[in-house]
Amino acid sequence: MSPSAAAPRTLAEELRRRSDQQLADLFRTRPDIGIPAPVDTSQVASRAVTRVSVSRALDRLDSGQLCVLEALMVTDAPVTPAKVRRLVDAPRAYVDDSIAVLRELALVWGTQRALHVVRTVHDVLGPHPAGLGPPSPSLDAGRIADLIADASAERPDAAAVLDRLAWGPPTGVIGRSSETVQALVGRRLLIPVDDDTVALPREVGLHLRGGRTTREPIDRPPAIATVPRDAARIANAAAGAAFDVVRRVDQLLEHWSLNPPSVLRSGGVGVRDVREVGALLGVESADASYLVELAFGAGLLARSEDRELGHVWLPTNEYDGWRDEPLARQWSTLVRSWLTGGRLASLSGSRDEQGRVVNTLAYDLERPLAPSVRRLTLEIAGSVAPEAYASADDVVKQARWYRPRRNELRDDIVRASLAEAQVLGLIAAGCLSSPARELLNGADGADALAPLLPEPVDHLMIQADLTAVAPGPLERSVAASVGDIADIESRGGATVFRFTPASIRRALDRGWPADRIHSLVGELSITPVPQPLTYLIDDVARRHGRLRVGNASVYVRCDDPTELDALINNPVVESLRLRRIAPTVALSDAPADIVIDRLTDAGVPPVAEGMDGTLHVPEAERRRATGRPQPATSRAPGLSGDQIDRLVRAIRVGDSAADRRPVGGDQPSAAGTLAALRDAVESGSTVWLAYLDQAGTPSERVVDPIRVDAGWLTAYDHRSERAQSFAIHRIGKVSTRHA
Repeated sequence: MSPSAAAPRTLAEELRRRSDQQLADLFRTRPDIGIPAPVDTSQVASRAVTRVSVSRALDRLDSGQLCVLEALMVTDAPVTPAKVRRLVDAPRAYVDDSIAVLRELALVWGTQRALHVVRTVHDVLGPHPAGLGPPSPSLDAGRIADLIADASAERPDAAAVLDRLAWGPPTGVIGRSSETVQALVGRRLLIPVDDDTVALPREVGLHLRGGRTTREPIDRPPAIATVPRDAARIANAAAGAAFDVVRRVDQLLEHWSLNPPSVLRSGGVGVRDVREVGALLGVESADASYLVELAFGAGLLARSEDRELGHVWLPTNEYDGWRDEPLARQWSTLVRSWLTGGRLASLSGSRDEQGRVVNTLAYDLERPLAPSVRRLTLEIAGSVAPEAYASADDVVKQARWYRPRRNELRDDIVRASLAEAQVLGLIAAGCLSSPARELLNGADGADALAPLLPEPVDHLMIQADLTAVAPGPLERSVAASVGDIADIESRGGATVFRFTPASIRRALDRGWPADRIHSLVGELSITPVPQPLTYLIDDVARRHGRLRVGNASVYVRCDDPTELDALINNPVVESLRLRRIAPTVALSDAPADIVIDRLTDAGVPPVAEGMDGTLHVPEAERRRATGRPQPATSRAPGLSGDQIDRLVRAIRVGDSAADRRPVGGDQPSAAGTLAALRDAVESGSTVWLAYLDQAGTPSERVVDPIRVDAGWLTAYDHRSERAQSFAIHRIGKVSTRHA
């Protein structure tokens, strides 16, 4: 606004005077007022002063900016930057920059000679800005010191009573000091609120504070104490964490593709299923819950309706593509979805307002605040030297300074974010890792992580105690094969596997012949295969399939009559009513699948065979969720650059329509409307229309008429930025009044 221009009388008037870039900046910082698209700046101003929108805008302010805003609220009119500078402990440039931010957010409007705080701000921040009480117009501010001295002479504890209220809250309950309070009330140094409560007048509070609204400098966050860390240690820890989290998510999803858990009525997954996953992955239940949420947030896990199992949790089709990507890319998918996701895994196991347990994957884990606080947490951790450790307490303190209006939830999110970032390798050895820094700078972080990862290996060191050591991450195909024949015993820089009868049996059940298992361990081992492992494979393979089930009705065949004797007399399988027809054969009238399940429960798992005696080992079915994965994030509303540009253009058109809107006047005749439109076509002028569409929705349009023909107007519509056709009989009014 030029110095000679009249001061705006309202926020709407000031917004209308803003440049296109300034309007675009407003929508960028307060996207909620642009959704849905407003018709003109008057509607923008109306939305900008709603309580919800103002509260969201205030949440963006740091402690210093909030202190400047509160100083604006308590300054006597006319409010100027110079007056505010005298109230707060901050450099001139910081105060001026903060006022500029507040004006950009449309929380403050006006000129440098008379600034105005939006009325709703007073309602949201409460009755005591900066911890000061209400003003007392009847109090002579120049006599406050004398009045305090006079009250202290009468009541020695008078100054102490005032001091207790000086820095807020400015209200107090009348107690043992009632006589002192009455002395202060009589001198108007306290204001009665009700029979039991008094308030410290704003003028007295400022006097006791030395004319300041702040106790200390407000232009910087609290300092962070740091401890140096070794760069190699940070890199190794980041790479190890990234490898572990990708492997565990992959293992989790592979397990659930074979054994999908049911969807609870609350939309989540059961506690027992999460514990089972934790045992499988070798982590605590809380960490298992986080990994489940991580997979869901990345779109790798979704609810699905299975024809046999009902509503279950299953990996998505995106999982198949993800697992074929390089590990660094897999990691990037997980961390980017975590950084922008709106779910808090740390709330799993807590209780909602009704006292019910909140399950993993439940709807109640959505928190819109999460993405911004996660990013803030990483930015604070990255604000110190690259190889410097910052304590969680110091990070929380700085987060409080940057987001002062969010209390316990903010602190909880910060601490949870630090722990989760460590699982992801974004924070390693207490420091922000180099991939995390790249992620915050807009990259996906994969290129920074890839050089830190060890090269995958394709071999094992098999030892005589039936263990095998992988000296590094195994290649994917090798890891899958080893996972079939051995169990993971421990993880770390090297992974230790153990061969057991159960693990060899698992491989045989999955269709591995014994000779293939021998061949695999021979190929993978860089040392001679120990005899104990060879004996183990042969022994389990020899016993595998000795007990067989087929259709007769159903027969059970066993090469060892003694073993069949023990089975028939086992009470666990009594319900099968086994009847012996030969030394090695018994019959049952139960279905084959039931017989297999009961025998497995009895500790003698059989295999099915066909009529020709060949083994039938069914291949495990890996299920996938049907349809597209559900969005797993709860992002705050945002607008793209193109959307903002269209909004600004549409608002300018709306303002133009408001300027062209006719004032009063009678409804024109059809002939008059037609004549006005034809005149506009001939003269090439712009007109304003009041139009009613087919749905009966009224609207105002600013158009450039092109032609009038057969009851239709063809015109260029400024709002949609394209030529449109308008039914002339639906045009209520026409105006060619210039804007």
